[in-house]
Amino acid sequence: MRYKASCFLFALVGFIFADSNGFAETLCASNANHGVGALGRIEPRSRVIKVSHNAGPEGARVEQLLFQEADQVKSGDRLAILSDHLKKKAEVEATKTRIKVLEAQRAVEQTALAFNKKEHARYQSLELNSAASISLADAKRLALAQSEANLKRLSAEIAHAQSAQKIAEAELENTLIYAPIAGTVLSILTRPGERIGDSGLLKIADLTRLDVVAEIYESDFSQIKVGQKGCIHASGFKRIYSGQVRELGFLVKKNDLNDTDPLADRDNRIIEVRLTLEADAIADLQHQIFRQVRVRITP
Repeated sequence: MRYKASCFLFALVGFIFADSNGFAETLCASNANHGVGALGRIEPRSRVIKVSHNAGPEGARVEQLLFQEADQVKSGDRLAILSDHLKKKAEVEATKTRIKVLEAQRAVEQTALAFNKKEHARYQSLELNSAASISLADAKRLALAQSEANLKRLSAEIAHAQSAQKIAEAELENTLIYAPIAGTVLSILTRPGERIGDSGLLKIADLTRLDVVAEIYESDFSQIKVGQKGCIHASGFKRIYSGQVRELGFLVKKNDLNDTDPLADRDNRIIEVRLTLEADAIADLQHQIFRQVRVRITP
């Protein structure tokens, strides 16, 4: 009797924990006629980000791509180098060299200024004692004034060159394109030798966390609450995935997704609701971004 009870207990535990997918399917099947049904799409939590460049109407030409499709990148990784990179780098080096030359000239002029100050003070004293001619004292005064003017001019030129250096460094930095987030390169939109147009350079997304964006009819929206469970079915996949409502949209807009039924209404007003997709589904669906799915949010 005790042996039979133990076997029954183990069988019950095994039924509960052996197949969470089967449990999810059973739960969804039991709520097939309850809750709110909608069409949805698979989307990364990070959204799909289009990486572009602000190079003006003609666009910037790509010199080198440092990543390819499906590559993993970290936030801040350098993605591409543009064609004018070497030119802008040379401009930065030129401004640095000019600053060094000007600073050397200023150092010489500072030495001359110190000398001319002493000479001016000495001849000014001699002039008061009538020990030096007026013309010689005036010459020392003019030399001092010239040194002061030269020093002022050089300081202004250095400040201007330093501003030019900052601009050149910013322009150099603008010839490099960096990853805004950590993620996967989904597609390359511009190849080396091509100009970056409105389509951008590439698309990137973090595929480690996926959502389902459900288009809920505005008439059904009042039934949806944060925390509700959802069942997600993707055609071609045998299993039913689970999700949980995380965000409720604010905007009413026209639906983007349409049913395959030719008699279905194709001009509906919907509000987007974002569900967190279960972690076990990521391996199956990370190659299905923007795929249309069916969603049922249970009460």
